[in-house]
Amino acid sequence: MSQQQTTQRNVISVSQKREICLLKKSESKPKNIDLARQFGISPGQVSDILNESEKWLAIDPNSYQANLKKVRLSTVVHVEEALIVWIEKALECNISITGSLIQQKALKFATLLEITDFKASPGWLQRFKKRHSISAFNKHGEAQSAPIEQIPEMRLSLKAIIQHYHPNDVFNCDETGLYWKMEPKRGLSTRPLSGLKQNKDRVTILLTCNATGSEKLMHLFIHKYQNPRTLKGINKMSLPVDYYWNNQAWMQTSIWNDYLKKIK
Repeated sequence: MSQQQTTQRNVISVSQKREICLLKKSESKPKNIDLARQFGISPGQVSDILNESEKWLAIDPNSYQANLKKVRLSTVVHVEEALIVWIEKALECNISITGSLIQQKALKFATLLEITDFKASPGWLQRFKKRHSISAFNKHGEAQSAPIEQIPEMRLSLKAIIQHYHPNDVFNCDETGLYWKMEPKRGLSTRPLSGLKQNKDRVTILLTCNATGSEKLMHLFIHKYQNPRTLKGINKMSLPVDYYWNNQAWMQTSIWNDYLKKIK
């Protein structure tokens, strides 16, 4: 009884197809049959790949698309191109971007481009973020709050004001939050460590000294309570800090004004 044999076409990735095109254009110019044997595909597949060499050579080898084995030409490629431009501009303006906002903008661009079969589904959103390396990041610091473009002008203005004062009489201050109950997140051990929920109790401390560093003023200390248990029976005037309090342990106008009056 005869056996029917079938020919199976092996599927290779986009980056491999690109490599085949590069090898064919190299000085050695290997034969199609040698390329087929090297990549485990048929000579006919090699010919098909080389016929579309411009398409494969245009692929970025570091992109998400390069690792795919099938390339589907998206009908919404223009929507995504417009969306990427909008995202870059939004980031420059420090606009917070969420997944739902991306979906809304994508639908708007689709409408403007008269694309009626596009749905900004959760699945599309995940694929879009993966294709363009879009991830969630925490915002750190307060750099965006500073008027960067005005800093040179502000420096000149400040210099003009303080040039009439001796450096010993020019003071600078800065405040910081102290999470005094928070434990280190890392520790040495002979075995894995179990973490605990971090305690977010904090106080605010204001540190002040003059331009030469020869005089440091008493620290301003802001607690949540007027009479915490640890200070029971202690005269706060005897503490090595200027003690204040409010419900959030934050700096506020009344505290700042009172502090300024003390250092006149």
